[in-house]
Amino acid sequence: MNVFLLEYEARLKSWADLRNNLTDKPLETQIVEVDRFWQRAPIQTYYLHTDFIDEWPNPWQLLSENIYCYYARALGIIYTLNLLGVKELDLCEAIDHNSESVVLVLVDSAKYVLNYWPDTVLNNSLNDFVITKTLNIKPLYSKLG
Repeated sequence: MNVFLLEYEARLKSWADLRNNLTDKPLETQIVEVDRFWQRAPIQTYYLHTDFIDEWPNPWQLLSENIYCYYARALGIIYTLNLLGVKELDLCEAIDHNSESVVLVLVDSAKYVLNYWPDTVLNNSLNDFVITKTLNIKPLYSKLG
């Protein structure tokens, strides 16, 4: 069952369970499972805009509103990993090898690329992309309380 099709309380519990289950796991396991969780979010074309990053929702609002564009899905990944203690995160706009625009979450100085394609976290290389813009995500951390 896709958790994003359930009520808010079920989404919130599932997200908390994910974090609790990954607390003591190695980084590689954390990133794969976090990406797998958020890849199930149904994508809409537009929701968040990079010009208004200071106004982006906190994680509880994100789960409550349950609207996900590629930026919102990346935001969920960033919040989850940050709450797990992962600090080396970047949010980038890029062009992939098919000349498609993508929104990527880079972990550990781009050792891992998330928010691209399901089950590809360990198969991706930053060399597969041309980074067009890196967003400042520092304002997002204040939304974690």
